[in-house]
Amino acid sequence: MAPLVTKVQISGYRRFREFTFKPEPGTNIIVGGNEAGKSTLLEAMALALTGRVNGVWASEYLSPYWFNRDMVRDFFMKETTGRSFSALPEFRIDAYLDVVSGELEKLRGINNMAEEGSVGLSIWAHPDPAYKQELDDYFQEEDCPEVLPVEYYMVEWQSFAGSPVVRRPKGLGISIIDSRTIRSDRGVDYYTRQIVENRLDPKDRNRISVEHRKLRATLGREVLQGVNDTLADENQSIPVPSVGLQIDQSRSASWEATLIPDIEEVPLSMAGQGNQAVAKTVLAMGRKADAENLVFIEEPENHLSHTRLRRLISYIEASAQDRQVFITTHSSYVLNRLGLGQVTLLGNGKPARFGDLKKDTVRYYQKLSGFDTLRLILADLIVVVGGPSDEMIFTRFFADKFGKEPLDCGVDVMSINGVSFARCFQLAAALDRQLFALRDNDGKKHEVLCEGVLGYLKDSEREFYIGDLGSGNTLEPQIVNANDVDSLRRVLSKSENVDPAEWMDNNKTDAALAIATSEHRLNPPPYMERALQDLGLRLGSAS
Repeated sequence: MAPLVTKVQISGYRRFREFTFKPEPGTNIIVGGNEAGKSTLLEAMALALTGRVNGVWASEYLSPYWFNRDMVRDFFMKETTGRSFSALPEFRIDAYLDVVSGELEKLRGINNMAEEGSVGLSIWAHPDPAYKQELDDYFQEEDCPEVLPVEYYMVEWQSFAGSPVVRRPKGLGISIIDSRTIRSDRGVDYYTRQIVENRLDPKDRNRISVEHRKLRATLGREVLQGVNDTLADENQSIPVPSVGLQIDQSRSASWEATLIPDIEEVPLSMAGQGNQAVAKTVLAMGRKADAENLVFIEEPENHLSHTRLRRLISYIEASAQDRQVFITTHSSYVLNRLGLGQVTLLGNGKPARFGDLKKDTVRYYQKLSGFDTLRLILADLIVVVGGPSDEMIFTRFFADKFGKEPLDCGVDVMSINGVSFARCFQLAAALDRQLFALRDNDGKKHEVLCEGVLGYLKDSEREFYIGDLGSGNTLEPQIVNANDVDSLRRVLSKSENVDPAEWMDNNKTDAALAIATSEHRLNPPPYMERALQDLGLRLGSAS
């Protein structure tokens, strides 16, 4: 069995003051709003497992902005005398691994934050004791800038056994695919180059290396000899050793620094961003699972059309095998297709899981891959309604009551267009998220309509508002019964010989548009008024 990450514990790294993440053995989908920490989590995991960030050793790349801002601020808020060496901010990341046997067992020990016996790797950035006096002097200055002097810090990458680690342990294969950007000015980022190199069989690597060295030697003989003869002739009168040119045969000039991947004979860096994203994923996953067993994919949807994204996700599904895959995404399609049961939602520096989501609900959304699930679970306050007409009309009633559009108040009104209300409540309850739902009664008793959702309701958090039975089965008669005929005709711009109720029933979309855009107001049906009142209480408490 390939090694798996069972737990990641982070202390003081960027937005994570204290954070613990327990991934699933297979595919893990990490979602969250902007600045929730999705990329930071993958970066932290890669940092602990590889000792590098963007291909550079962490010790060479250490930045004062890697440290948790709250911890840094708390430190500088102390009196000068309280800024002791022992109180300085530091960060540590522990990655716990599950392995069967072999070389990785050498990483086993209790040198981790939890002091648990486990196989694992840790990276720890902390003040260097050798610079204690310099640090004390720095923080005693009256005009000391509120920036950590990381020049006086040290970075230790070690195993849980307590031994320093100088290179990635054998048997721990990691691929990092960032489709957002190309980091290297040479056109191929460090991680892509690593994927390409690791993809090759050792025999092929050696053969390429030998042939590459021959070519360089040939170039030296055939081209540079004439140049060196000319230089020697010019310098005959100068009593110094002869100076010439030769091809660098050292390791730094090896084939790995010369050969680059291409896409249909176009260098990777010159290909479109969409093709680059696909190529990186294929290079990383199109090989044996025991070679690159941990795969990190940043936002695979970037630069891809829906059709190409669908093909890429299908490829990821088929190629995952025994790998442990970590994917960050803003795409509901990726989320639904790969399975809601694999999702971790990040918010306020904490993870939430769909731990008790029913399997049939996971399959339901996989089949309904176009549904905007992320919008449902990421909104601060969300109201779901049955269809577009309900959405337009409720949005208008909201604006009439509060003087602003819902989104201006942080409220997202979403039409679910036939998706089961019960499925929506299951999602919200699994993550303990807020959800207000409004629906027609369709001529059924409220008790019947609530049967599938009662277990998910929560006062002031997850509420279900249903049109009153005595006021009509659908939205249109509910509105008619809440308003007088003259007001309806005025809003709908209809003459006296037109029956508003009949016209609205036959022209639902036009009626909704007329109500939403009219300069005149109507009264909302009672169930919508109740929802608006409860929303007002929520908005008041949030302000």
